[in-house]
Amino acid sequence: MQNSTVVIDHLRKNQQFTVSDGENKTFVIVLTKEGEQSGDVKIIIKGEKANVQILGIILGFGKQKINLYTLQDHLRPESKSDLLIKSVMFDEAKLYYQGLIKIEKDAQKSNAYQKNQNILMSPKSWADSRPTLEILANDVRCTHGATVGKIDPEQVFYLSSRGLSDKEAQKMLLEGFLNEIILRIPEKALQEKIRVKINDKISHLLH
Repeated sequence: MQNSTVVIDHLRKNQQFTVSDGENKTFVIVLTKEGEQSGDVKIIIKGEKANVQILGIILGFGKQKINLYTLQDHLRPESKSDLLIKSVMFDEAKLYYQGLIKIEKDAQKSNAYQKNQNILMSPKSWADSRPTLEILANDVRCTHGATVGKIDPEQVFYLSSRGLSDKEAQKMLLEGFLNEIILRIPEKALQEKIRVKINDKISHLLH
């Protein structure tokens, strides 16, 4: 079985990738740059018994607007796709996320998952998440969900009572929130590279 990882650090229109028979592929979306971002990440699963992960970390700040559309399109039987995207939105940043799982009629026994979780760090930050399903086969497993919320003030208070400043407590909680994504990246070296990048950016945004 082939194993590979693709890192996407900027969005553009009609980015499309195909996955073949038996491939084990991970797509890692890491958006931390300034400026507006808009685009698609379309995964076309053409192969049987393919295994696809789509992982995403989005840090929005300033007056950024980020528009992300993802597609998990299952064409053949017994394939699996699992999407988990998390965002942390600071300042007046806005995220619009729309994700579609599509199971074609010949893709029986496919499994597809889609979850998007967002933390808003400012009263003026915003996230709109719309996961959707289009299922044309009858023997499949699909789940999807989305959450939008704030950092838990009780957790911040608990860590502050142990000697951390509010900023240190928030940093620890945000790093923990995003670490679930990082730990799912297959390559350890890439895990560490992204962890350093994300943690440095969070430290900068919290000051």
